[in-house]
Amino acid sequence: MRIQSCCAALLACVFAVQVQAAFTAPKPGDVIEVTLDQLHPTQAVVGFDQIYYKLERFAKVRQKLFDEICETNGQHEAKKIKPDADPLRPETFACEDAPNAHPNDMKTVVIGPEGKLYLTDGHHTFTTLWEQPGAGPQMKMKVRVSDNFSDSKDLADFWQRMTQARKVWLKDGNGQSIAPSQLPDQLGLQAMQNDIFRSIVYFVRDAAYTKPKAGDVSPEFLEFYWGDWLRGQMPLEGFDLSQRSGYHQALQAASDLIVEKPSSKIIGGDLSARQLGALKKVRRNTLTRIASEKLPYVIDYKKDH
Repeated sequence: MRIQSCCAALLACVFAVQVQAAFTAPKPGDVIEVTLDQLHPTQAVVGFDQIYYKLERFAKVRQKLFDEICETNGQHEAKKIKPDADPLRPETFACEDAPNAHPNDMKTVVIGPEGKLYLTDGHHTFTTLWEQPGAGPQMKMKVRVSDNFSDSKDLADFWQRMTQARKVWLKDGNGQSIAPSQLPDQLGLQAMQNDIFRSIVYFVRDAAYTKPKAGDVSPEFLEFYWGDWLRGQMPLEGFDLSQRSGYHQALQAASDLIVEKPSSKIIGGDLSARQLGALKKVRRNTLTRIASEKLPYVIDYKKDH
């Protein structure tokens, strides 16, 4: 029994060394496969309503779950799935394009000390898959390496580099500053805090602002800059977010605030409204479509859970 225990400990140590080596070697631009529980958040918050929307939509339109998986792996959407399609078994479904065909659609990580992987884009997508029935923390996905900071002297040096590169969001769900040590160790709704303004910003995308087009560089945490700015401009007490009509009114108010500002107005850090994609006027038809297509899923999920 003692020999078996020693062997098991030795194998575990060897495996840890192999994993560390595997995640310190990749260079920026490389694509690696990971399990969701290997990813460390670089933000403490997500918009729960955005995740509720996706979970309810996947439950009602299962094809959309596999579309999301394929797109996140850089393979556009999924081909029509069969009844036995399983998110944990890639051989049971097919994507439209080859792996990594669309690298700009993939989520990104920074490699930190000891080969740990720090997620810088994809917290909402991967938290949704973490919570998705039939998927979960052990689900394997592909991510693109944006930076390799594994040569940092220590964690303090690493977080300084991350802050300078704007690859970490150090605020809680109320917009209060936090330290890197207060970031959660893993994804999932139990680990993350909720920021309702982050959800509101998600739902007004393409109606009040747009993310940069393919080929352009999108500022990290773009939606958080807008959400944090809105927090100081827009009290939510007057909106009933448990009803579609009240939620729609909140989205209209947020959209109006976003487009009212001059394009040179600084919204967060040194980023202007223009740099964060503010439109010149609200696309009312787009906002109405978003409200009618997405908000019912959010309301239904909250009623059922």
